[in-house]
This record gives sequence, structure tokens and C-alpha cells, in this order.
Amino acid sequence: MSESIKLNIYGRSYNVKRDAFSVDPEEVASLVNSKMQELSGAGGISSTSDLAILTALNIAHEFLENKQKAVENNQMDENRIDTLIQTLEKSVENLKV
Repeated sequence: MSESIKLNIYGRSYNVKRDAFSVDPEEVASLVNSKMQELSGAGGISSTSDLAILTALNIAHEFLENKQKAVENNQMDENRIDTLIQTLEKSVENLKV
């Protein structure tokens, strides 16, 4: 049976199943809590639900930026690998001559 743990986010407790996370659930809760604290400090947010939506938008934005950077880095790595393969192939051809 799955172990349930209690996570505290922005003054509220949530029971979640530990195996529902592929990463440390406490770290996830800490990230969400700190982002909510950061955004609440900016002021002008009238409700906790508005704050939660803004927090979700901010975290989603950071996630998608990082995802895009990862795609770009993978493409650069693939280009470097292709260049290295071409260089090695030319070197091997030169050795045969």
C-alpha cells in the first residue's frame, strides 16, 4: 500500500501519496511554497486561489523555458557530435591513403 505524507504549502496541509512523485515531494512542496511566498510579497493579489494560479503560471513558464533550453542544448550537442563524426571519418580516410 502506498505511503501517504503530509505536505505544508502556504499555511495549509495536503496529504499526498509519496509514490505519486518521481522526485522528492517535500522538495516540490518547498518550491511551490517559496514561489507563493515570493509572489504574495509583491502585493496586489486578492485571494489565495489567485495566488495559486499566478504561482502555477510562473512555475509553468520556468518549466517551459527550461524545456526549450534543453531542446536547444540537445540540438547543439547533436551538431557537435555530427561535426566530430565527420572529422573522424575524414581522419580515417586520410589514414587509408
